[in-house]
Amino acid sequence: MDHETIKNLLDRYWLAETSVEEEKALAAYFRGPDIDPRLEPFRDLFAYFEEEAQVTPGKDFESRILDRILREEASAAMPETDSAPSVRPVRRWLNTSYAAAAAVILAIGAYLMYQPAPSVPGPGTATTMAAKPAVNTTASAIKDTYDDPQQALAAIRHALLTASVRMNQGKDITKKNMDRLSETWQKTIKL
Repeated sequence: MDHETIKNLLDRYWLAETSVEEEKALAAYFRGPDIDPRLEPFRDLFAYFEEEAQVTPGKDFESRILDRILREEASAAMPETDSAPSVRPVRRWLNTSYAAAAAVILAIGAYLMYQPAPSVPGPGTATTMAAKPAVNTTASAIKDTYDDPQQALAAIRHALLTASVRMNQGKDITKKNMDRLSETWQKTIKL
């Protein structure tokens, strides 16, 4: 086969769009002596696939599996002893660790979300700090930062857009981490 045909077959192979016959043709090509030097690295990969296809379980494979299943069922029915190691304490520890981590994250999130705004004492109210002078917060004492309302509106829009982008980035990071946690959790449950 020519280089372009093989390259097209490889592209389709990586996308899982090849038929069994095409995959056999690729394997035969990579078993052959005249391989394009640019495709030489794939020779070992296809050789590995062929070697692994030849691996078969031993003659007593089924009986070993059945014995293992029966032993596991018997050990699950019997109370645990110190002489027989078990996976259950590890699972219990992992479950507790995940629950504790989730509780800490929720507590921190709740604290950050519902943190009270700092209060500014109004005129005539006493403050706890005697050395701090009273703040005059009447409407006449407040000065605008911007003279032009359009500039103020643009600054507010910019600030809100920046906050929105940062929140969306945080949401994306949280989703990725939750997906990873879910995958890890599923793997742990399968143990």
